[in-house]
Amino acid sequence: MPPFTYRLTPAAAVPFALREQLAETFVAAARRFAVQAGIDRLTIDNPMARGFFSFRSRPAPSAPELAGLLPSDRPGSSGPLPPSDYHDGAHVPLDTGLELLRAVLLREGPWCRLHAEEGFFLHVGERHDLYIGGPAPYAQAAAHARRSGLTVEPVERSPYDPALDETDPQPPADGAFWTAVHSLVAEHGGVLVEERYVGGDQRWHRPTTAAEITRVRALLTPRARLAVWPDLTDDIEAVRAAVLRSERLELLVQQDPDGNMRWSRIAEPWMARTDYSHPMIRTGAHRRAGLVPLLPADRRPLLSGVLPDADGVVRARWRTNRTPADERRTLLGSLKTGDVVTGTVVSGLDDVGVHVDLDLDLDHEWQCPMGFLRVPEMSWEYFEDVAEVAPIGRRIRAEVLHVDLEWERANLSVKALLPDPRRAFVRAHQIGDNLTGTVTKIIPFGVSVRIAPGVDCVVHESEFSGRTFEVGDEVRLTLLGVNLEPRWIGFTPEV
Repeated sequence: MPPFTYRLTPAAAVPFALREQLAETFVAAARRFAVQAGIDRLTIDNPMARGFFSFRSRPAPSAPELAGLLPSDRPGSSGPLPPSDYHDGAHVPLDTGLELLRAVLLREGPWCRLHAEEGFFLHVGERHDLYIGGPAPYAQAAAHARRSGLTVEPVERSPYDPALDETDPQPPADGAFWTAVHSLVAEHGGVLVEERYVGGDQRWHRPTTAAEITRVRALLTPRARLAVWPDLTDDIEAVRAAVLRSERLELLVQQDPDGNMRWSRIAEPWMARTDYSHPMIRTGAHRRAGLVPLLPADRRPLLSGVLPDADGVVRARWRTNRTPADERRTLLGSLKTGDVVTGTVVSGLDDVGVHVDLDLDLDHEWQCPMGFLRVPEMSWEYFEDVAEVAPIGRRIRAEVLHVDLEWERANLSVKALLPDPRRAFVRAHQIGDNLTGTVTKIIPFGVSVRIAPGVDCVVHESEFSGRTFEVGDEVRLTLLGVNLEPRWIGFTPEV
């Protein structure tokens, strides 16, 4: 690492709403350093699609910054290819590199290190910090950064110094590697090739002939990590049974009848259900599926290797250092259905639900809330506005209903920790009882009537006998029946 390294940080805490202004300030400072260093090109190192702060297995969304900066016009066999120049070792002009830096600073998608042959580098950190270094002190650029409101301090080295990388050395995906692939295809009729073209994302290929192997090789991203797995199977029921067992964290990979590998998901038991209108595991002619282990300790592919450069030398050194994404996965994986957690409501989604910042020990500053509380799980009692029961800043105590690794969140329920008022109502009443309720809402097929705190019932319009009701009207009702499973209580108005 060069002898001069600086850590740039904001002088004060920056609200989320001002992150774009902070990114602009950082980019302007980085430009000053690069210009003083005489840098006009940067090299992309260890790029990630969405793997630094997020571990989602779903294909990362196309970051607008990348789509505009590094367009790709190449076809892919399992979805769009990554931008042609967003790969390890890619050289980009300074302006392009700085716009890529802006995208990394916003922490909503890509992450990478940027280096120059002269020893200059730009590393975005975990805590709203930027590390800049090179062979010279860059005093003028550092002074300008301070005047822009940033704190600039000399440090011994960047924590993302490549010399600190933990790596998992892999053999080259060279001629011998592809000879072995040809042999596997000839013996088994096909294989599944996993292409990890950037950190945190992958594409899938399924060559079944020598010609298809050649075609796949032409599609691969430079310096990609490859793993060859047994072929997908047409025994969909066997895959479904394995998903139900859920013995380890795995990716579900499926091939549609048109031959495309349309998506891959973290396999969870609910995905094996068949009672959905569009089941997650699809059956039918010419469909195939398979499971691929996700955690490094479980991965034992038939072959693995890293694509060498054109001269046959493997230069990619893919870092395996633990990231905030790994920490999030560990913490979420430690939660189980039925656990009781606490947290703070931090944002809402209109009438869908609210995000909850759980009281979990994350060892980095930036994080997405890992709890989600849907409106139906907020309260047994009727309410008009989410702000009544779950305003931003409200501390809550809730039960974990389900840990959704695909969306990186735990679905919560406040209601689950409170007694169900309907059950208390049923214990206290019987068919034929007469009660008084208040109309709380007019609905298309009748009215909603509150008959006790937290207990509302629906009176169908067929029971009105010509009467009309308005919100606030008191109604005398006769209890007709109760079924707690669909949560139905039937009443008819007294004449």
